[in-house]
Order: sequence, then structure tokens, then C-alpha cells
Amino acid sequence: MKIFDPSIHINLSSQNSQLDEFVFLDIEASGLGFNSYPIEVAYATSNGETASALIKPPHDWLESGEWDINAERNIHKITQHVLLEQGKSAKAVAVELNSALKGKLIFCNDLAYDGVWLAKLFKAADVGVEFFLTDISAFFDFIGKEKTSSYKSAYEDISVETIHRALPDALRFVSAYKLISGH
Repeated sequence: MKIFDPSIHINLSSQNSQLDEFVFLDIEASGLGFNSYPIEVAYATSNGETASALIKPPHDWLESGEWDINAERNIHKITQHVLLEQGKSAKAVAVELNSALKGKLIFCNDLAYDGVWLAKLFKAADVGVEFFLTDISAFFDFIGKEKTSSYKSAYEDISVETIHRALPDALRFVSAYKLISGH
């Protein structure tokens, strides 16, 4: 079974990348500690596709994982009760992500966190990852300093009603891409 390796950094170049579609994935988690786990995942594409899912924590995540009550109250505002009642199984979420994103290059905000949480999700699902996740910094290296500055400025100028929820955060990254690329 292939499990995502967050230590791999993809280098983009004009030879290996066309970026016909910009896809961004965001994950919200139970906390930021080593034992935290993913609770919500979403992606958005420059072609207008979106999907979001709450993740029902498997029993072992509840038993040995970290739940940060401060994050629940002040950041993502998602309760464990909501996850248990409305969340999808790790397997269902992993299968849906693979189906939608198979073979695609996907960007995330912080590979050190998002990559670990994605690996936890797919390990719990006992499913291999069928897409390529890399840090947004690879995109910045690809577009250069001037466009990176434009992207970051566009990102900051985009207002969102709800922050620290996976879909609005992913949409914000894609919207900034569209502004600088004319997509």
C-alpha cells in the first residue's frame, strides 16, 4: 500500500509542469501537536470543482489522539460530537479524494502538517494515495519572486467569512491563483 510521504518535495519546471489546473487541498485538524489528527478536508480547483468532508475519527484517534479544546472553541469551531454525527469514515473520504484527484498535482499550505494529516487519514483508511501533494512553496519557486509577491498580495486581499475551515481556505488559495493567472 502506498502511503503519502510528506518528506518528498516536488520541484516544478517548465519541463514537468503545465499547470492547466490549479488544485489546492486544505486540512483542518484536532490540534497542532504530534498526536493531532485530520477532522476536515477540502479541495478546490481553478476549474471550479470543490468538495469538502468532515472526518469521523476512528476509535484509535479518539483514544490516543490529541483534541485541542482551544482549537475547537476559537479556531475551526468543529466539535467531536459533530464529527461523530456528521463525519464520513476515513475510508470513504480517502476513496473520494482518490477518485477526484487521481494523478493530479495538488498544492497545500504547509506540507509538514497537511502531509502528516493526509498520511494519517490514508493509513486509517488502509488506502494508498493516488495523487501528488506538495507544498505551495514549490508553486512559488516555479512562478518566481514577482508573481509570488502578486499572489501573496492577492491572497491577503481576498476576504472570507469563515477562516480555518477547509473549503473556504482552499477557495481562497485558488481565488488568488485565478487573480494572478487570468484563469
